[in-house]
Amino acid sequence: MGLHLYPMSRSLAGQLSLRRLGPRTLWAVLVTVASLGSFARPHCFAQLRAAGAEAVINTLRGAAALPREGSERPPQEEVLSAILAAQRQKDKLNAEQPFFQKLHGGGQVGGKRWRLVYLATRNAVVAARKGKAPPSPLDRGWYVDGIVTAVQRFEDSTVTVNQNGVFELFGLGGFFFGYFARWKWPSPEKRTTMAFQPTSSNVHAFGNDWSSPAGSKSESEFMSARLQDLNIFNFLYVDDRVAVAQGASGSIALWGATDAAWESQHLVSVEQ
Repeated sequence: MGLHLYPMSRSLAGQLSLRRLGPRTLWAVLVTVASLGSFARPHCFAQLRAAGAEAVINTLRGAAALPREGSERPPQEEVLSAILAAQRQKDKLNAEQPFFQKLHGGGQVGGKRWRLVYLATRNAVVAARKGKAPPSPLDRGWYVDGIVTAVQRFEDSTVTVNQNGVFELFGLGGFFFGYFARWKWPSPEKRTTMAFQPTSSNVHAFGNDWSSPAGSKSESEFMSARLQDLNIFNFLYVDDRVAVAQGASGSIALWGATDAAWESQHLVSVEQ
């Protein structure tokens, strides 16, 4: 299937001012769009169960699998339980399977792309840790890839770049809104936290690209800045097929690795 171009609505385009396309805005759009579909899905909450590493990884990989791979995905509440179990074991898992190398594809040119599959709000995460029901129907974990196609690309080859944004909404594609960013991961053999800073806000639509500078720090300022002063992701697990991270807000995201066939069907080329 080829790529098709669909016009964005005026209301959507009006919200996507280039100056507003930072990490917080993009995350808010993803959570808002995903919540529109949450009422159609039944919700039940399962207490976090102790699980071995193999069971945890199998659940995460099952959630991240591409739709055409045919296997049934684990229930949404089980995914959150597995994520929190992975968080408890992340240092051990990172030592066995270096997260940093897996995230960017081992230094390959073009990096590695990850499609957003699952989101859990901060309140859902806190409730799960306490073994309690979340405070509202929206405070939960849910699969979002049937609603929004959001993709991150991490590259650490001749260039170090992170691209993050949305390529489709409700199955309509041919556009992109998001950003390009610089990123760093100090002492990846010991730490599971990476930091990033957008350098440009970008929109692609109708075959054209628009960009606007973003970020107030220079390259040297960014590299010397403390992680706590930057946008961060704390990765809980990464392998060749699935990546899981918690943002500074406390929400958690799970991504699945893409492949060339999926990318040709869902993505457009975006100029930095």
